[in-house]
Amino acid sequence: MVEIDRHGAHLRDSTGHTYFTAYTELDAREVSESGVQVLHSSLLPWFIKLPADVQASALFRQQCILEVRTGYREGVAELAQPGEPFWPFGETYGVSITKRYEHMSRLVSFERTVDRTIMQRVYDGEIQKPSISGRAMMTWDKNWMTLGLGGVVDGRSIRDKQGFDALDANFRRIAEEHFRQFDGRRSAISRNEIERRIRLQMKQEGLVIENLPERLMEEYLSHHWRAIGRTTKQQKSRSLRKVSGHESYPAQHSTQCCTDICRGDNLIWDPIQDRPVSVEIGSMMSTPSRVVTAMRLFPRSANGVDVGLLLYDSMRQQSMLVEQGPDGPTIDDWRWIGVPESLDFNGNPVRTGRRGAAKPDLAIWGEHQVPGVTPTSVRSDHGSIYVGKHFRSLLDQFGITLQLSRGKKPSDNPHIERLHETYQRFYQQSDAFKGRGIYERGSWVGVVADEPMCTAEKYLTDMQRFLTLDYSRQPHDGLHLPGEPGRRVTPLEYWDALFAITGRITIPVHPDLIYQFLPIIWLAPGHAGVEFKNLTYDDEVLEDFRDVRKGTFREQDSAIPFHHDPRDMTRIWFRHPDTDRIHEIGWRGRHLIDAPLVDVLVDRVNERIQERGGNRALKKRTIMLQIIDEIGDLTTPKGKDESRAQLSAAYIRWGQAQRDHDEVAEAHRAVELAQQGNVVRLPTAVRANNSAETAVSEPAQETDEEPWPDYREMV
Repeated sequence: MVEIDRHGAHLRDSTGHTYFTAYTELDAREVSESGVQVLHSSLLPWFIKLPADVQASALFRQQCILEVRTGYREGVAELAQPGEPFWPFGETYGVSITKRYEHMSRLVSFERTVDRTIMQRVYDGEIQKPSISGRAMMTWDKNWMTLGLGGVVDGRSIRDKQGFDALDANFRRIAEEHFRQFDGRRSAISRNEIERRIRLQMKQEGLVIENLPERLMEEYLSHHWRAIGRTTKQQKSRSLRKVSGHESYPAQHSTQCCTDICRGDNLIWDPIQDRPVSVEIGSMMSTPSRVVTAMRLFPRSANGVDVGLLLYDSMRQQSMLVEQGPDGPTIDDWRWIGVPESLDFNGNPVRTGRRGAAKPDLAIWGEHQVPGVTPTSVRSDHGSIYVGKHFRSLLDQFGITLQLSRGKKPSDNPHIERLHETYQRFYQQSDAFKGRGIYERGSWVGVVADEPMCTAEKYLTDMQRFLTLDYSRQPHDGLHLPGEPGRRVTPLEYWDALFAITGRITIPVHPDLIYQFLPIIWLAPGHAGVEFKNLTYDDEVLEDFRDVRKGTFREQDSAIPFHHDPRDMTRIWFRHPDTDRIHEIGWRGRHLIDAPLVDVLVDRVNERIQERGGNRALKKRTIMLQIIDEIGDLTTPKGKDESRAQLSAAYIRWGQAQRDHDEVAEAHRAVELAQQGNVVRLPTAVRANNSAETAVSEPAQETDEEPWPDYREMV
């Protein structure tokens, strides 16, 4: 701006030309820290989207034009380079514009001959010669005077591509109908098969294919095929993305949990059936901290009792001890370490203060905590095991809210789904890794001689070690601190930080807590005990309840409640109404068996009895043959895969049941023997034998100064 007048302003452009512009023709623009918003602001977004080499070429051409016309490469004397203006550029030397461009042509051509990048393109045949003619520069000048910087942009770089609208409308309509079918449920096919189906449908509809350029059609099909994904997994993910949220679930309290079950990608050796079987992994995670509070191994497929016991594990604080022994490192299983900080409603004092879950050092040796928490909410899918009566009753009992994901929308529970991907790191370390699908499976998997397998017990122990020593000690990419990008935080460190802010109240973990998670059956005791599934159970504790009055426990009859474990039918449990203590009621014939008896076997026997025509179908002459036939059919099923799978699942569940109930027995002994310390590390459980009593363990190690609550005073 040269001068401001009453009616307008006198403006001078970069070529030195001065002209008057009225105020009515000017447009007010905002002035910010970056400068004045220019009138031709639309040039910027268009220009910066061009490739970098195209931008550089346009700016180079503009510099040539400005130096020829003004004598200055930047167009104004205030930004003059050393020595500018050089002869014969600018108006001061009196040389014609044509002669000036001829001289600029010789100058630029010489500069390009010493540019190695340009000359390499000449040697490679990309360009014929490095020189630029003066006539070409005159053309640049003409375009620049008319269109500005946009006029000197190489037209070949901004040439519009032919749009998909040029294709036949019917072809595009039918193609979109076919592509919409691929949402993860249909098997993926090739692009050529898609084209064949489109053309076939057009022919069946009597449509004439017009205006269908082959190259544009192939580009159109390739574009849509990439958009929906080439595999069924990609297609499902893109389909779910349309209904997924744009923000993470706002969980900020560690009692907000999520749970799910996934298939383990390893084959497990079943010693009962002498064959490999598949198992499932059940997990429960604290959503904001990503701490895995519980993990169990289930046979195919898990039921409501299984996931209920997963909730039971989540409520118990456990630990793993890693020590350096004379023969190398020793690592124990997850062990319940006793009663964590709790609020007890029986007059016991509230324990204040606690140890952090995360180790203060990075040493792998020592005790590693597995936190326990009573969830306030649990997010899961619509699986029958979660919406069933048993699991829902457990949630109602503890006041836990069940948050169900939408049907067939795993993106509603992304944190636990991502954990399944993390498990791949463990699967590939373990024996007999089979991959996610059959197409990934090697030919050795399932062949014992070439591909070794592990038992269910070892597989569970190895996975507990992975979660404790690998997953929980590594920084988690999903844990972000607001305003602190780049901070590396482990799940246990985040857990401690959250609890320091929010606090918690944990349900007192009594040794009898597990029985609250077992199903209840109502039975009426008689003089011979109680009968359940044709098995008779009896104990002296039932002496006072053999002839109870109707309505004592429930209104409609004289039955009393018992807890039963479907994984082990050799015993049931009775909670005494006066002492509130759990008593084990054993099967009267438990001493007769050496192998585990589970409800699957009982149901199998009953089915066989019904198939032969009932109990009356047996006669004295054929009883021996019938027993041989029945026992043989139960122990060596004749090629029935379903029965074999049920027996394998029953064996796995029975083994876990023994560990659970042996742990409870050890907890009771620890409570009775430990007189001080309210955190007791339980010793290794000794598995009970059906024909002998479990050995008494040594007194538990005292790990705290405050006394353990005396449960004998609570009854």
